[in-house]
Amino acid sequence: MKCNKCQIKITKGSRSGLCKSCSQIGNKKNFTKETRESISKRAIKRNAKRIGTHLSEKTKKKIGEKNKISQKGKKLSEETKIKISMGLRGKKSYRWKGGITSENNKVRTSREMKLWKKAVFERDNYTCQKYGVKGGRLAAHHIENFADFEESRTSIYNGITLSEKAHREFHHIYGVKNNTREQLLEFLNK
Repeated sequence: MKCNKCQIKITKGSRSGLCKSCSQIGNKKNFTKETRESISKRAIKRNAKRIGTHLSEKTKKKIGEKNKISQKGKKLSEETKIKISMGLRGKKSYRWKGGITSENNKVRTSREMKLWKKAVFERDNYTCQKYGVKGGRLAAHHIENFADFEESRTSIYNGITLSEKAHREFHHIYGVKNNTREQLLEFLNK
């Protein structure tokens, strides 16, 4: 086989079948049609040998060791998650668009709010407090209005677990602003 650009002979031992001295190593346009077909046939043969074969225990162990290095599937501690999160915030993020995110969105998607939501669900045993349904699509509802009571936004005592259906019903009846504890008690007792 020869490279179409520099006419150097490619040895059969080369893994990719590409010319090492050619500056455009990965560009298939450099090879003649005959060379491309030869490379394709070798790749098909190489892959056909693997189809349907079982890996030896030694090979499985090698693959496992490589995966350990990448830490794929490893559970991270909350402390590590926070460190990673802090390292990817603001201008350091690949999704940075010049600080256009609203303050409300920043608060609602913060780690503190996620932890608050999880704590409310766990306290209520993942059960809707209106219908008594366990699991499914749940919402953590703020008892005292989110916008007016900034100091108690992440207080576990300011949250209650409702199913998404019950949550929609509540806000349909009472609106989304100026909600109170009395409205919630009235709603739960209906």
